[in-house]
Amino acid sequence: MITAGIDIGVEHIKVIILKDRQIAGRAKGSSGGADRGGMVEQAYQAALRDAGATRADVVKIAATGKGKHNAAIADVLISEQVAAAKAARFLYPGATCVVSAGADEIMAAVLGEKNRINEYTFNQKCAAGLGLFLESMARRLGMSLEDMSRLGAPKEAAVNEGCVVMAELDALSLLNHGVSREEVGGAVISAAAVRAASVIHDITKPAKDCVVLVGGLARNAAFVRALKAISGIEFLIPGEAEYAGALGAALPVAETA
Repeated sequence: MITAGIDIGVEHIKVIILKDRQIAGRAKGSSGGADRGGMVEQAYQAALRDAGATRADVVKIAATGKGKHNAAIADVLISEQVAAAKAARFLYPGATCVVSAGADEIMAAVLGEKNRINEYTFNQKCAAGLGLFLESMARRLGMSLEDMSRLGAPKEAAVNEGCVVMAELDALSLLNHGVSREEVGGAVISAAAVRAASVIHDITKPAKDCVVLVGGLARNAAFVRALKAISGIEFLIPGEAEYAGALGAALPVAETA
């Protein structure tokens, strides 16, 4: 049986094709703009080609993410927290918590018995857009995201940890005062990690013994190191971290199709 999951974020579209609950294909495309529906279709077709499947082979399609309502081809819509939880437990059956860190949103959920979500929390406004913020700052610093992910912790420089807008202004001020771009980049990543950690700490009954980190920011090694240091959590990061939303969307329909 073949099912599909589509995660439509503010920056990227991710698609997973499952065959008998195993990943058979995947694809990633751009999101946003006036033709998001067309972009969803392109990413979906690319994933089908990767899986060696056709549209007719797919029993059911599920969509998740901020842009899930733009997925006209979806049979089912799945909430982001459910998708993340499903993916975490599929990849790590013993998972007790999942943290999803993407371009726009930070979400943390405590997982209970029988795939139940005991508690979850999302970022507040000032912690929104952390992934986009890091991409924007990378461009400002003349770096790639790969360059940013290799940065170490800042030695002295610091930027505002409460608001990404003020953090960007602080970063530009540091640059104007001759602080190296590597030092500024490290300060920016540290501030982003503080904001992400604040979302995790909003959980009233944390379960930190087996925490899975998913989302695009899980691929940023510098961000992960800073988040570990600040939160004190040793995260489990799957190879499918960026595709976890799409995987978690495909899994429920595979169970019910």
